[in-house]
Amino acid sequence: MDFKSGIKHGVAITGIILGLSITPAQAGVAGSMVLDITGGCFSYGANGTTGCGISDGSPDAAGAKEYATGSFTFNNTLSGISNPAAYAYQASVSLYAEAPPDNPVISFDDTRSKSFATLADLQSDPLWNTAYAFVTAVLAADTNGSFTATIPTPPAPPGTTVEASWNYTLSNLTPGPGSTPAYATGEFKAWSTDDLNGLSLVLLGQKPLPASPVNFSLNVALSAIPEPATIALIGLGILGMGAAQRRKTPAALPV
Repeated sequence: MDFKSGIKHGVAITGIILGLSITPAQAGVAGSMVLDITGGCFSYGANGTTGCGISDGSPDAAGAKEYATGSFTFNNTLSGISNPAAYAYQASVSLYAEAPPDNPVISFDDTRSKSFATLADLQSDPLWNTAYAFVTAVLAADTNGSFTATIPTPPAPPGTTVEASWNYTLSNLTPGPGSTPAYATGEFKAWSTDDLNGLSLVLLGQKPLPASPVNFSLNVALSAIPEPATIALIGLGILGMGAAQRRKTPAALPV
């Protein structure tokens, strides 16, 4: 192999190696769905909660064991992508909670994330798919609604279902390509008459729901990631090797 052919083969092989080394995150994000909750207040009571202003005009929430209020911002570029099954997915949730100064000290700060190679993998994960389905249901429905979910693992008995309801007002709304908006902001109230301590233990480990009202913020995100960008680079590498081989083969002599 001469020096020029060696360079061409080296460039082609380097392209393949670079392709194999690029991660989905480096390849960019095709679309994402992000829900940010700020200024939240959460109250729990096994015999009925009384905190976070539930008695100030939320008749639909009468008898609720959990009650939450706050502000939300929702951004969605995920619903507009074509062929969602062609992507990998990255999901994350971050929750911070603390008690107001006049209550016993309660502080909780937790971030969870998980990668899914395919949309089918995401849909088969009971916890993450339920979270995604809940966010979609809330924003796709009217400003009043409810959502039923099954607690997938102990400590609840198998098949245990819980229901959460909501009521929110919108201050901004940009319609999306489907039923889920592209952008929305507003204020919300959410509650459940079921005892969600079992779900709390599943999601947060050995962290029961606090007996005193807490302030909280929450971020839930799901991103579709092109998978993989490597194929294009590998293809370029193969083309480069083919071109180098063609240049190396001598042209046929004229007859």
